[in-house]
Amino acid sequence: MKTFQWTAAVLLVVLAQFAHADTFDITQITITVFFGNENVFFDLSGPGTKITGEGGIACEPTGWCNNPVFPPGSVLTNIGPISIENFNDAKVGGTSFAGEFGFTSSLSVDVLGSIILPVSPHGSTFTACVPATMSGPVTGNAGSGESFTQFTLQMPVGGRFCTTWFFGGGVYQFERGTFFVSTVPEPGTLGFMGTGLGALIAVVSRRRHCKQATHSNESDPHLQAPLP
Repeated sequence: MKTFQWTAAVLLVVLAQFAHADTFDITQITITVFFGNENVFFDLSGPGTKITGEGGIACEPTGWCNNPVFPPGSVLTNIGPISIENFNDAKVGGTSFAGEFGFTSSLSVDVLGSIILPVSPHGSTFTACVPATMSGPVTGNAGSGESFTQFTLQMPVGGRFCTTWFFGGGVYQFERGTFFVSTVPEPGTLGFMGTGLGALIAVVSRRRHCKQATHSNESDPHLQAPLP
């Protein structure tokens, strides 16, 4: 019975891998925004997958990135969607594609908050971070002929968009913005996990030692209490 259960479990794992052969996890995203032409640089990475390139940020007529100079106290809410235009390097599922690669669905960052520039500046620079999230999943095509493949990239949830501003001449000048999200545990989280694991091992070891000591006492006739 146990042999049958193990065989069924192995088959389920193998079939699941084939069913999701064209779906890949993106575990870290970094998108940097500057002011000017080709002002977006992106890096998507995951197990066996790494996609880099440049793009732009589409600004509406009233978008803040059309004229990134603002007086103190300004509230910025219209960041504008990020567009992907050129791919420098594309590796998906362990296979590198020099050309014939692209997304068939949009890739954008939604900024969930407002950036408020201080009314009374302190220093020559100011940094503000707001929650943001990446759209997903993202679909695409790569290769041609027999090597043609369709894929889906699962994106991590959450993230932050941080901006840096230079203050001078009574106004703020936008310098750069960075969107970052990662599913890899942070060092602090890993430390807590290590501490918890160490405590669990200590408890298990202590219980095992106590059981061994009890078993030794029961088997030693000199340590057994005399019968009445």
